[in-house]
Amino acid sequence: MTSSIEKKISGLPSYLKTWVKTFSGGLTVFCLFDLIILPFLTQNQTFLHTFLRQLSLAMIFAILAASWDFLAGIAGQVSFGHAIFFGIGGYICAYLISYQLFPIWLSIIIGAIGAVIFGLFIGIPSLRLKGPYLALGTLSFSLILLKLFNMGSLSDLFFGSEGIYALPKLSDDPIIEYFVIFIFLVASFIILIAIGKSKFGTVLKSIRDDETGSEASGINITRYKIYAYMISALFAGFAGTFYALFTTTVNPSGNFGILISFYAIIMASLGGITTIAGSALGAFFFILLEYFLIQLGFELWVYLIFAIILIIVIRFAEHGILKPALEHLKDLWDLMLGR
Repeated sequence: MTSSIEKKISGLPSYLKTWVKTFSGGLTVFCLFDLIILPFLTQNQTFLHTFLRQLSLAMIFAILAASWDFLAGIAGQVSFGHAIFFGIGGYICAYLISYQLFPIWLSIIIGAIGAVIFGLFIGIPSLRLKGPYLALGTLSFSLILLKLFNMGSLSDLFFGSEGIYALPKLSDDPIIEYFVIFIFLVASFIILIAIGKSKFGTVLKSIRDDETGSEASGINITRYKIYAYMISALFAGFAGTFYALFTTTVNPSGNFGILISFYAIIMASLGGITTIAGSALGAFFFILLEYFLIQLGFELWVYLIFAIILIIVIRFAEHGILKPALEHLKDLWDLMLGR
């Protein structure tokens, strides 16, 4: 057992070298390098406090979208209520910081674990549902929580519609905040992609493609689905804690709102469902385009424009924009090299 693990570890550097030499690997490294040096290209405070924070926001939603893509794309469990885990993680983190005076990092970890536990409670009853009924069931859970947290009569328990505010930021320095989120983004994607390519991920894909056949072959599909819910909830919970500290507040509409769930779906769909990496492309595309449209005075048209873009993507790029974008960029690269 130990020798097999050692072989895998020793083979990792050679695998990374081979991957970096591929077009997609080289492009990924180039994009990561750009994100690393970007904050140091200017000392302009307007840039640091506006555009850089938009990139930080895009990275938070990229983690959320990737967690949804893992559950829906890899495990085949489509959810319309992913804001549940996002909101629970944020609320637990905010409560521990504001009322229990916990350190920020400990609050983040406990908030994410709380989302995992909640994912377990949501996952077990949802397992009896399939297809559109599963999606509507998770949406119902999200709406119930939104209503409960908004009720004034329960404000002592759930803090009412105002939620918890005046939270500390991850850092007062936007560059440090940016790199903290960036590091966690990279770690999250590496873990989720690795799980998706592991034996565990292969079992989840088999359940997604043929649940009856997987069960007939002896796979405990209930256990694997619960694990998928818990893994997805963990990363959605982390995204929720970072979002709470990014905005310095949590409230029902901002953390449990239906739009949060659909943002994750739209971002993952734009990039390409089942790719995981496409969630980052979809999130950056969504957040940055929204930012520029608002800056240009099109804030009233933002959602209409995104609806049109999503229809076009679904019509002409059924599997998202990541794969065709890579193919066209590779063709352009080969043309420039005269291949």
